[in-house]
Amino acid sequence: MANYYATARSNYFAVKDETAFREWAGILGLTILEPDHRDKTADGLLRLGIASGYNDDSGGWPTSLTDEETGDYEDIDVAEQLVAHLADGEVAVLIEAGNEKLRYISGLAVAVNNKGRTVIVDLDSIYTAARKLGPNITRAEY
Repeated sequence: MANYYATARSNYFAVKDETAFREWAGILGLTILEPDHRDKTADGLLRLGIASGYNDDSGGWPTSLTDEETGDYEDIDVAEQLVAHLADGEVAVLIEAGNEKLRYISGLAVAVNNKGRTVIVDLDSIYTAARKLGPNITRAEY
């Protein structure tokens, strides 16, 4: 049996409260990304990003948290929680790509704005798009 390994990161976006954002990211085990060009944005706002961190061995976005009091797992959605931290007009793009050896390769991108509206794109959508090219399509997996 092979393990799933992923890489996940976001674009840079402005947040309402940097301290609260950093605390939230720490709880989820996310790494804060700070651009080298902090002073070069047209509007002068500091924009930060996030990447998967030490939350588990898979490298993907965390999907659950452990309640320290009860030991129970709580399902979480990083994009859904991030909405509370985004400054007005900001859009965060969360991208994850991973594989389980050569069994399969997956990828997902979620864009979310400060109002909670989302757009999602995944690599599997290629199979639907490829139907325009011909009827004989096999999946890139085993």
